[in-house]
Amino acid sequence: LQHHNNTMPTFVLYLKLEMDGVGEVSWPSNLMWNVDVQQSSGSETKTGVVIDPTNEVELPGSRGTANFNMKWSKSDKKGCSISLVPKHPEVRTITGEDSEQWVAVAAFDCRGVDIINYHIGEGFTITSEGGMKFENVDLSEEWAEYDEENDMSVSILSVEHKLELTSAFSNCNTEKVLSHYGGGEENPCIDQ
Repeated sequence: LQHHNNTMPTFVLYLKLEMDGVGEVSWPSNLMWNVDVQQSSGSETKTGVVIDPTNEVELPGSRGTANFNMKWSKSDKKGCSISLVPKHPEVRTITGEDSEQWVAVAAFDCRGVDIINYHIGEGFTITSEGGMKFENVDLSEEWAEYDEENDMSVSILSVEHKLELTSAFSNCNTEKVLSHYGGGEENPCIDQ
């Protein structure tokens, strides 16, 4: 997949949780996102890249900033960057009604890099249907607690994730979604 120079790729991260007794799953605005990335114009990869929303680096040769910046090699003039999109219209907290539904939890503006995997971890807040909060929950494995105040069990039995690439094109009045899981739809604005 090659992007034309006029693309503005945004990767959206979705979670699907199987929940019981959960009223809401939220996370702080400074949650660090652990991802694997691949060079957009090549095959080089890097695992365990941490996107820290509080980290702001200036981009070389630009007035812009990003949350993550790196060069793939010494000869790489532009490098690549990733910025968390703080007010993406799809991103929201997960509610109890979202059990077993895909919910967008983060969006990343990527330049010269594609996000190919996400590693879920700790930092999530689970609020029971009764209102009790459980802080800094690790969702990398099954999680269960008991809300004593409301005499109810609270659990997250499974967590799935997917990443989708949404490309907005300045020369096209088209927006298509390409999934990292199983290809995607044909888009006349992308060289396949």
